[in-house]
Amino acid sequence: MTTTVIKQKRAVAINPIRACAPIGAMLATFGIHGAITINHGSQGCATYPRHQMARHFREPIEVATTSLTENTTIYGGRENLVVGLKNLYERFHPTLITVCSTCLSETIGDDIPAFIDEFLDNNPEVTIPILSVRTPSYVGTHITGFDNFLKELALKLPRKSRPNGKVNVIPGWVNPGDLREIKHILREMDIPGLVLTDYSDTLDGGLYSPKPHFPRGGNTLDELKDSANAKGTIALQKHIGGEAAKVYNKRFGTPAHILPMPIGIANTDKFIETLTLLTGKPITEEIEAERARLLDALMDTHMFTTGVKVAIFGDPDLVEGLVRLVAEMGMEPKYVLTATDSVNWSKDLMALSDELGLDMEILVKSDLYALHKKMKAHPVDLLIGHSKGKYIAEEENIPMIRLGFPVEDRYGYHRRSVVGYQGATALVDEITNAVLERKGSVISNTLLLEGNC
Repeated sequence: MTTTVIKQKRAVAINPIRACAPIGAMLATFGIHGAITINHGSQGCATYPRHQMARHFREPIEVATTSLTENTTIYGGRENLVVGLKNLYERFHPTLITVCSTCLSETIGDDIPAFIDEFLDNNPEVTIPILSVRTPSYVGTHITGFDNFLKELALKLPRKSRPNGKVNVIPGWVNPGDLREIKHILREMDIPGLVLTDYSDTLDGGLYSPKPHFPRGGNTLDELKDSANAKGTIALQKHIGGEAAKVYNKRFGTPAHILPMPIGIANTDKFIETLTLLTGKPITEEIEAERARLLDALMDTHMFTTGVKVAIFGDPDLVEGLVRLVAEMGMEPKYVLTATDSVNWSKDLMALSDELGLDMEILVKSDLYALHKKMKAHPVDLLIGHSKGKYIAEEENIPMIRLGFPVEDRYGYHRRSVVGYQGATALVDEITNAVLERKGSVISNTLLLEGNC
């Protein structure tokens, strides 16, 4: 078996799978109660992320903008940002403000940290944290913005005092359903934990009357400040949160554990084992039962999924976790693709391929046009990725499992979980049902192929 790595050389992305960098910092900001983002750029730099997030999470997305124009492009956007910060503070009374740079403000060279210092000097009544996060979209992708925010947060907010007995968990770019599953595992093992950042309720909230000033949920500033005193920090994605975990370790001596995304048996085992290592807490009967149910699901479905060829695209950590899960199901990942330009990711996938004996093409810094060409030449049976892949699935007449961001042509996917034993069990069910629908029907444990029924 031969696994190869292919880095796209074409300068132009056709049907890209990435989003812009500011949207990552915006998403992370939603995990802090009462926090709000202001994008230092044109109006479109706030409108596009709001549109994408609203269609995925089905929640109102409030983001401010400095509305840079032709004049500010020439003379600089200092006044727009200073006035924007004052308006934002006086009208919303946020607990924290995130200032995201954009392609425009970075290109014209605006010194955003200096503008923030000037605003704070001239407005001493403003005592809330204001974080400056560099998020030009010509550097990296949406995961870059999320990761840069977490590093900035780790550098600016935590304060060392006395041990709090907690574990910091940095899930990375996941859905509210995933965050709830992680918190369920912590509760079940009786481990006090802090999820950084926790937008499970702020982006999947209820309908309350009267409407609260800010959505319920999210980390409080006190929790973030106290995060320096945790027993350890676990990052569940290498490309989002891994560097922040290292910052906690360097600044406060907090042990850092950077794990693969806990999708499937082996990866979730690593997460549970790390929790036990950090806290000394035993694995509970309920957690063991959840693992046993996942094993049972894999056994019950292997005759349908073994040998099924699959293509997977999306964020690097999600794709890596899914490759291991589908391999645990006996499936054959043939093409795996991410828009992120990461040598480490391709090395990790090569190591995973060697470990599991896979034969696949690893497409780095690539797009859906390249993936579609591969699939036309050598077809697969199943496609896994976000909604932008639906046109490929329709044209090739194969089922598609929607995962990642954005999922905008289906409802409620943001409430689902793919992490943990329970998330993997639900995913095994969904994948198997898609395969069965493609192959035919099952009667008395006999698979009847299409055309032979």
